[in-house]
Amino acid sequence: MTPLLWSITVLASLVDGLLLAWLLLRKPPSRVGGARLALALVVTGAVFVLKAPVLAFVAHNGFYVVRLAYVDLVIVVPVVAALLLLAGRRRELARGVRLVAWLGLAGAPLGVWATFVEPKRLVEERVEVLVDPAVAPSEPLRIAVLADLQSADVDEHLRRAVRATLAFEPHLILLPGDLIQRRDAPDDIARAFHELVLPLTAPLGAYFVLGNTDHIELVRRALAGTPVRILVNETISLAFGGQTIVIGGAGELPSDPETREFVAEFDQRRGDELRILVSHFPDVLLPLDGEPGVHLTVAGHTHGGQIQLPFVGPLLTLSDVPRAVAGGGLHELHGRPIYVSRGVGCERMCAPTVRFLCPPEVSLLTVRAR
Repeated sequence: MTPLLWSITVLASLVDGLLLAWLLLRKPPSRVGGARLALALVVTGAVFVLKAPVLAFVAHNGFYVVRLAYVDLVIVVPVVAALLLLAGRRRELARGVRLVAWLGLAGAPLGVWATFVEPKRLVEERVEVLVDPAVAPSEPLRIAVLADLQSADVDEHLRRAVRATLAFEPHLILLPGDLIQRRDAPDDIARAFHELVLPLTAPLGAYFVLGNTDHIELVRRALAGTPVRILVNETISLAFGGQTIVIGGAGELPSDPETREFVAEFDQRRGDELRILVSHFPDVLLPLDGEPGVHLTVAGHTHGGQIQLPFVGPLLTLSDVPRAVAGGGLHELHGRPIYVSRGVGCERMCAPTVRFLCPPEVSLLTVRAR
C-alpha cells in the first residue's frame, strides 16, 4: 500500500474507534446497558458502510474495505473493549455488555495469530486420487501441487514451500498460477523468482498455468531457463507406468472464449489416457456437463478463502464454485474430480495478508487405480 493509503487507514480507524468509544462512554447515564451497546454498534457500523465505497474508490481496490474492517476488528474493537472494562470500575456495566467487551478483547490475540503466525504455518497435505483402472498407471503417480505463491518478492516462506515440494519426491509438479503479485516488473524480482523455481525438477516435468495476478512478461522472464514450462490452452503428453498421461493447461481466465473452448475440447477427449487439467480458476469446470472426460482437475485461486470459520467455512472465495469446493481439498464438481489448493501465499496489495483456520499448503496427490 502507498503511504497515503496507510495514512487513510489510520485516520479511518481512529474515527471508528473514537465514535464507538464516545457512544458507549458518554454521560449520562452512569450505567451502560444493552440498548446503548446496540446503538453504538449500529451507528458505528452505519458510518463504516457509508464510508466504505468512497474509500474503496480512493484505493481503486475493493479489498481495501476488507483491510479497514480487519483493522477495526483486531485493533479498534479490542482497544474500545478494554476502555469499556476499565470504565466498569467506576460505572455499572450490564452483564451482557461486560460479556461482549470480554469477547471484543479476543480480537487482539486472534489478530496476532491470523497476521503473523498462520500465514507462515506451512502444512503438507497428502491426498489419494482414485481413478478408473483403465487409465491408471501401473504404479502410483505422485503429483506435487505448488499453488498461489502470490508474493511481491521471495522470502524464506516461499523457499520452505519449494523445499517441501521437492521433499515429496514427486513424479510431476503442477503450479496452478499466481506466482507473483506486483504491478511493476523489475529485473531483480524476475531473477529472485528464477532462482526460487530453478530447483523444481521432476521426472515428468513441472508445469505452470497463468493466474490472474501474474504479470505475464515478468513471469515469463522469471521462468525462462528453468525446468518449469508454461502451458496456455495447450496439452502435453507424458509416459509413465505403461500409461499415457495428458496434461492440459488452461488459459488465465475461465471466461475467455479460447479457454472455454480448450477446456470443453479437453473434456471431450476419450481413450485410455489419464487426463489431468490444470487451471488457476476452479470455475473452468462450471460450464461442463455430460460424460466426464477429465480424470482430475488441479486448481488454486481461492486460497481456501484465507479466513474460515467453524460450521461456516470460507467467508470469501472470489469463485462461483460451491464454497465447500473453494475451501480446498479434493471434491467432485459436475461429476469431475477436482483438487483445489489453499495455496502458499496470501492476497496482497490492499488486502490484509491474513489467514485463519486456513493454513498455507503444499500438496501431494497420489493417483492410483480405485
